[in-house]
Amino acid sequence: MDVFWQRLRAYPSLAIELTACSFFINFLALASSLYSIQVLNRYLSLGIDATLITLTFGALIAIGFEFALRHVRLKQNDWLCNRADDELANQALDSLTKSEFSALETIAVNTRREALNSLNVIQQCFGAQNLAGLMDAPFAALFLLVLYFLSPWLCFVAVLLILSVVVVSLISHKLSEGHTELQQQQSLQAASYNSSFAGGTELMKAFQADRPLREGWDKNRQESSSMRRVLMGIQSVAQNLTHSSTMLMSVLMMGLGAREVFVGGLDVGMLIGANILASRALANVNRVLQMSDSLNRGKRALGLLAQLDGLPRERSDGVTLPALKGELQLDDLSFAYDGQPTPLFERFSVPVSAGGVVVVTGPNGAGKTTLARLLVGLLEPSRGRILIDGMDIRQAQPEWWRRQIVYLPQEPTFFDGTLKENLSVLLPEVTEETLLQLCRELALSNYVEGSPEGLSRVINNAGALIPVGIRTRLALVRALVGNGQLVVLDDPTEGVDEEGCAAIAAVLNQQVKAGKTIIVMSNEPFMIKAAQVAIDLGVKPVPRIVMAQSAENDVVSQIEQVDA
Repeated sequence: MDVFWQRLRAYPSLAIELTACSFFINFLALASSLYSIQVLNRYLSLGIDATLITLTFGALIAIGFEFALRHVRLKQNDWLCNRADDELANQALDSLTKSEFSALETIAVNTRREALNSLNVIQQCFGAQNLAGLMDAPFAALFLLVLYFLSPWLCFVAVLLILSVVVVSLISHKLSEGHTELQQQQSLQAASYNSSFAGGTELMKAFQADRPLREGWDKNRQESSSMRRVLMGIQSVAQNLTHSSTMLMSVLMMGLGAREVFVGGLDVGMLIGANILASRALANVNRVLQMSDSLNRGKRALGLLAQLDGLPRERSDGVTLPALKGELQLDDLSFAYDGQPTPLFERFSVPVSAGGVVVVTGPNGAGKTTLARLLVGLLEPSRGRILIDGMDIRQAQPEWWRRQIVYLPQEPTFFDGTLKENLSVLLPEVTEETLLQLCRELALSNYVEGSPEGLSRVINNAGALIPVGIRTRLALVRALVGNGQLVVLDDPTEGVDEEGCAAIAAVLNQQVKAGKTIIVMSNEPFMIKAAQVAIDLGVKPVPRIVMAQSAENDVVSQIEQVDA
């Protein structure tokens, strides 16, 4: 319920309007009980048709006004809730797109996916209808106050029953809280199994991984089913109580009220009116109690979003340079992941002149991808600095800095959309001819132009179905579109065929001739021979650095040998 109050506090004037609207809605709702009292007491005793017509016409006017006010309030609530939902959605996307890379990677992908899906849950749970029900709840006191003037004794009975319903409902919800948390964890685990079954066809077929996955899946389903039965039992008690309380209220009002009529404390009209008032008061309270399950689901959904919202944000300000030469300096560089007992590398410094070529070697897990991410600014060094033209890249404006880089990650991914949309993401105004020319240079003509769709070809499943070698070269096209001064390639020839390797080498040759500074993470011999600087991350903890001395290590000539 705190969520609703926060939304109302964000717009004080609208909150006042909604409160006033709710008051008049509930005040007009008194018309039905007053109508019953007057008809039974005045019309039946006097039999004057004009009296009945007047009373009926007045009641219909009150009902019409109540209907109109409810419609207006619902529209206002809908506007308020949509604004708040939009803000939450923007915050969630900001958390995923603007948080620090290292912090975001600590949260499992399934959890992030579930957090985004929770936006729909929040929209349903904290919607306009529930807000209206919450605003009506306090006006149960208005119906009880009028009931008190009719019969203090019946008012006391109604209050006692309402309080009993509230207490039992709160107890049942308290009992279900722990089970609900476990159910949420089981839901996340189920999502992980579902993802494996849906996307791991080769894994299941070739390695029979379906057996252990099925065992885990069956166990999860059994535990979820058991937990669901427990929750269903608790919720059934609460729902049955709500249903039974309405009938019980009518029985108590009519039974006890009949005695009051018999002894002369009430008349029949007042008894009917008292029954309507008590039922209205209980209905307002029950409506909020029925929302509690929905609100709890919304609260858990907000908890998932809070995990993302609590992540540290990547800074958005910083220095930009009018032109970048590409002179790079690694100064006393060290890096260790949180909880890692020893650093991946430390205390190494190396200068790279503008237009130079550096190849970083080492076995899997040595830190090549980590170094690439440090250069791109996705990670920050544990110690030391990375300087570009004498400026620490941590001082640079992140978006500007990444536009200066031709970056090829080790495992490139795409978003679901057309090929053109994916390849032009760095420069949306790039022409199709430019994209096609880059594709031809990287030996992708058969894949792109050989398809009837061409650049309109649709990519699905983040590009996972595209062969590795083609996916790598498409990602390189995407990177080259930005025309950055610093080229950072992480294992560019991994999974690439001979033709593709030759095409990548030719493109690297062009980048070298264009004066770009090139950093390549690779164990390929021709790459190492072409390097002016070779960094071996396999030597721990201080990497071995080899500076090329002889003319045979000329960058262009070595790469051109591969072209030939």
